[in-house]
Amino acid sequence: MVLHDAAGRAARDRFRAILRTAVTTVAGMLPLLFETSLQAQVLVPMLTSIAFGMMSSTVLLLPAAHSIMEDVGFTEIDEKPPQPPDAGPPAAA
Repeated sequence: MVLHDAAGRAARDRFRAILRTAVTTVAGMLPLLFETSLQAQVLVPMLTSIAFGMMSSTVLLLPAAHSIMEDVGFTEIDEKPPQPPDAGPPAAA
C-alpha cells in the first residue's frame, strides 16, 4: 500500500476517536474558560490558547500530517511493491 493511501485510510479510521478525545478535553476546559473570578482570570488566556490550539490542530493537521512529513523528508515513499520473504534453504530429504 502506498504511503498516501495508507495515511488516508488511517486518518479516516482514527479521526473519529481523535476528534472525540479533543472535543471532550475542550469540553472539560469550558467551565474554567467561562469562570469570572480573579483567580481564574490568570488561567483563562492560557486555557484559551490550549483549547483552540487543540481543536485547530486536530481538524487541520491530522488529515495532512503524513503528506507534510513526506514533503519535509521525514518519510519516504516505497514505490516498489513488497517482495515476499525468501523461503530459505530447501528442506533435506
